[in-house]
Amino acid sequence: MIKIHINLILLILSNFCFSQTNQFDESFKKSHLSIILMENDCEKVVDLIKADIKNNSIFILLQGGIVPIRYSDDSDFEKKYNILFYEQGCVGSQCAEFYNFLIFDYLYKTYGKKWIKEIRKDAIGFKEWKKQL
Repeated sequence: MIKIHINLILLILSNFCFSQTNQFDESFKKSHLSIILMENDCEKVVDLIKADIKNNSIFILLQGGIVPIRYSDDSDFEKKYNILFYEQGCVGSQCAEFYNFLIFDYLYKTYGKKWIKEIRKDAIGFKEWKKQL
């Protein structure tokens, strides 16, 4: 009986722990991200990624685990650079690093180097991309 109560409490509390915003939902629906994440041949999705950049439906992919992590300054970064973080959870995508490299290139061309100090360091491929500078 106690296990049932504890499970119910945890289930209810989990609804308040992490959720996406309406902006996230709208951007995700406008984007091609669901197609991009399912593709194994990353060269095939370049045009889709460019279309998402043009439509301001841009995400930075994060690799997480069972529990998503959201830092207090994530919202500030998202608003400042008109971009959203997307937590993939345990299952990753073949093209996640490729996708992020193109997004990092876009940020670099658009905002220069100032965003580099503010981005989450756990963004997929960020350390590798930064070595190319």
